[in-house]
Amino acid sequence: MNGASALSLRQLQYFCAVVESGSVTEAARRLHVSAGGVSLAITQLEELLDVQLTLRTRGKGVEITDAGRSVYDTARVIARSIEDIQELAGTIRGELSGPLRVGIFTTLSPWLFPQMAEYFAEHHPAIDLQLEEGASAALQTLLTEGRLDAALLYENHIVAEVDVQRLAPVRLQLAVSPDHPLAGHDKVSLSALRDEYAVLLAMRPATDHVEEILRNAGITPRVRWRSANVETIRSLVARGLGYTIIMGRPHGDLTYDGKPIVYRPIADELPPNHIVLATAPGARRTARVEALRAYCREAVAGHFASRDGMPVSKPGVL
Repeated sequence: MNGASALSLRQLQYFCAVVESGSVTEAARRLHVSAGGVSLAITQLEELLDVQLTLRTRGKGVEITDAGRSVYDTARVIARSIEDIQELAGTIRGELSGPLRVGIFTTLSPWLFPQMAEYFAEHHPAIDLQLEEGASAALQTLLTEGRLDAALLYENHIVAEVDVQRLAPVRLQLAVSPDHPLAGHDKVSLSALRDEYAVLLAMRPATDHVEEILRNAGITPRVRWRSANVETIRSLVARGLGYTIIMGRPHGDLTYDGKPIVYRPIADELPPNHIVLATAPGARRTARVEALRAYCREAVAGHFASRDGMPVSKPGVL
């Protein structure tokens, strides 16, 4: 080994990020640094250890060698231990610092993350709040692999062995255009949708969950379009091109292009659901995660007021 004393926390953190993300570019994005800086840190680490940790090929990304995976196991422990010491010192000084990696289901993120980021920037500015958006199953995998500290998900999407804390009850609702015949109903039975076109979310398990509810009501949905973007769905619905069944109701009841959209409660009995904060079983309860937990207990429930029995984003809250 050459110059072992020159090993740095930065080199270990960058190497761990590359292993966990499988890409120098993705690691740089998560770390908020340049890809060149990440690549240089790994090169320096390989030179110091005199071991090839990665195979980097232009256009093919990064492959971790067997030696690299062995080094990663120890590097991760060391990096986490140093982060714990830094966190402890910050706690003694009365401040929290270090990375806090939060996953949020894609459709929840626009509601929850901006206000969360504002809160942590104001109250815990030394915390490096990192966001990972994605499908519920993918986020749960990242949790169980230790690559996320916590995730905000819908309870009905939980498929992995994770610990959950309920934050706020939510309920599916029907959305239609103001000109749709069902827009004038106080409540709508699912049976009324039998002959209507549907525009549904193209993201599992949300898609499966909604379609199972429709099938249980004896409805085979006539799906006209699917989209992974909720705003695309809302805009199609507002133009009278189909109904959708979604969770949550943004403030204002307008689409991106300014068209109104109408929400109606579903009369049928639906499975209960909640927004939850998920963590990996046995995960370290760091001060950073506890700060997130306390924030969510206070803020997320207040963010979802009830309008006509449905969850709705509340302006000025969270």
